[in-house]
Amino acid sequence: PVLTKEDFLKLIMCGDGTALGFRFGIPLYGTWVWNLKDHIDRKFMDLFDVKNLPVLTKEDGKDDGNDCYSNSYDTSQYDAVVEKPPQLDAEHAGKLLLRTDDDVDFQAAWNVLRDMMFDDEYKSDVLKIIESLL
Repeated sequence: PVLTKEDFLKLIMCGDGTALGFRFGIPLYGTWVWNLKDHIDRKFMDLFDVKNLPVLTKEDGKDDGNDCYSNSYDTSQYDAVVEKPPQLDAEHAGKLLLRTDDDVDFQAAWNVLRDMMFDDEYKSDVLKIIESLL
């Protein structure tokens, strides 16, 4: 059985340089959402770039007929934490996620969404701000 998260980031490109998204019950829309989806998609596709693939060699001394390979695929580079800016206060975070103009920095919005994933109190505070604005 496949276990999925009850709430996950949903993104769909609109074909006009904007995208629609949904996370934590928040509707997301705009160029910044398109840029976020594009960023996530490109990072995923980088996993399959030839220069990022491991060199596979047959295991020494084993001949079980399965052509097993010994090198495992090191994905630590994709999990590396890049220094991120301090957490936005809930009011600014909520307003940022609701913006639809072209000047939104998708990285800043992505940081807010990630902070909300890991901090339930922050998520609750941001959602209260958003609810008051909708």
